[in-house]
Amino acid sequence: MKKYLALGVVLSGLAGAFAGPAAAQDKTIVFATEAAYPPFNQLTSDGKITGFDVEIGMAACAKMKRKCEFVQQDWDGIVAGLQTRRYDAIFSSMGITEERKKQLLFTDPYYRPSAAFVGKSDVKVDFKDPALGGATVGAVPGIYECYVKKAYPKANLTVYPNSDALYLDLTSGRLDLAFNGQVAISNSFLKGPDGKGFAIAGEPVRDIGCLGEGAGVAMRKDDTELKAALDKAFKEMRADGTYKTINDKYFTFDIYE
Repeated sequence: MKKYLALGVVLSGLAGAFAGPAAAQDKTIVFATEAAYPPFNQLTSDGKITGFDVEIGMAACAKMKRKCEFVQQDWDGIVAGLQTRRYDAIFSSMGITEERKKQLLFTDPYYRPSAAFVGKSDVKVDFKDPALGGATVGAVPGIYECYVKKAYPKANLTVYPNSDALYLDLTSGRLDLAFNGQVAISNSFLKGPDGKGFAIAGEPVRDIGCLGEGAGVAMRKDDTELKAALDKAFKEMRADGTYKTINDKYFTFDIYE
């Protein structure tokens, strides 16, 4: 009798071992997002989570043949919620930084930050001149101030506390140029009434040193299989046009390249 009981225990253990991977594949992947950073993630009037991040995430899940869902989480507690396993990953335009890499595992960037100068449509600026030909330029603190000081150390730069103050001085003529995120300029300022008669000046820039390497999906350090699956899905989406279709719904330029 003991022999048959032992055999039953072995068979039961083997069944559980074989069921494990299949069960894991059936488990819904839960992504957290702030849902307060349009057009990347936001809430509709009826409480639905939408945006570029959400569409990219769901398309990646389709490639992986996995069920996925998004939940809303305030930014201040978003990493803590991941570490306590309230969800599987953070899909919320989180910038990949060396500091964050110490506690989180990131996918490859699924989009890369870019910035641009904006001024009157007829503004003439020498972007090869470290002083910008004497043009007055404004930027907000942080990554955009960093780039102007790095690329144009002799420029006549004024730093503003926020984008509203920056654009106010640009539209009033106190600035020749404003330097800000390309998404903010293209999707907000230029599409609004204050943007009439203004345009992006020069070429948009990407600079890892100041702007960072990009936004990635963050997960716990041991979730290497999920990282690999998402990285593969992103590459497939870039190759087959899925990424471009979603990109073009939200942006007038390729946010990845």
